[in-house]
Amino acid sequence: MELLWIIALIIFVVYMIISDKKVKNSKDYKEALSQNKKPPKKLLVKRWWSWGLILILICGFFVSASNDAESHNEAYKATSHRSKKRSSVKKKKKVSVSTKTSKPKPIKNTAKAVTLGAGKYKVGRDIKPGRYVIKAVQGSGNLSNSDATINVILGNDVDSDQVTSFTTNLVKNDKINLDGIESTSFTPTPDKYTYKTQVSAGIWLVGRDIKPGRYVIRPIKGSGNLISDGSDDNLNEILGPDADNGQVSKVTADLTAGEVILSNLELIGLTKK
Repeated sequence: MELLWIIALIIFVVYMIISDKKVKNSKDYKEALSQNKKPPKKLLVKRWWSWGLILILICGFFVSASNDAESHNEAYKATSHRSKKRSSVKKKKKVSVSTKTSKPKPIKNTAKAVTLGAGKYKVGRDIKPGRYVIKAVQGSGNLSNSDATINVILGNDVDSDQVTSFTTNLVKNDKINLDGIESTSFTPTPDKYTYKTQVSAGIWLVGRDIKPGRYVIRPIKGSGNLISDGSDDNLNEILGPDADNGQVSKVTADLTAGEVILSNLELIGLTKK
């Protein structure tokens, strides 16, 4: 929206310059100046309303930019269960947290099962908002969304950095991309939450999916990023068997209620310490 304000401002300034140039080149204006008389037509640059309009356009730009930034922040807060982009290099990543609880509570899942082919889809139009287990039914390829908070390779070849499923929340107006996958299923997760000691690729909430406590976390299948957000000591590791590429075979961590865990591994195990 702010682009429209900038365009309007540029158009008016250009119009003002061209208009004043025409007035200055007019015969009446030149004669008035040569005779030390007041020109018959006042230049736009000397009119108060011209500068008032410029000020309004500038203010409109800043207000629009502020509103867009606020809308972006609200949309980002709604993605508390969405994954971050897969990376082969360990980086500090952030997953927003919007819910804190100390024990599982039944929550009505609004998701509805659907199977889709390759393409681009909008949550709220093509996919109902809710929490899903997403799987490649036929073929393999990339599952991602419009702001790259979801980016994994779905398939059945775990040795090729593919994951057989990805569990996440899909929020309204998000855009989902299915690239190279012939058929992908979106299956609603159960309303009832249970504590797990093994979790597949996806986003999981401590206090709901995982019991708070101190754990040793190990890769069971596959390798990839394990990160978290919502505690004083967030996780940021690449789990796997290849130490020469910066992977670690295990990590010990205190998981606290409300902490969000993101795993891009096929399966990890959590052992109470």
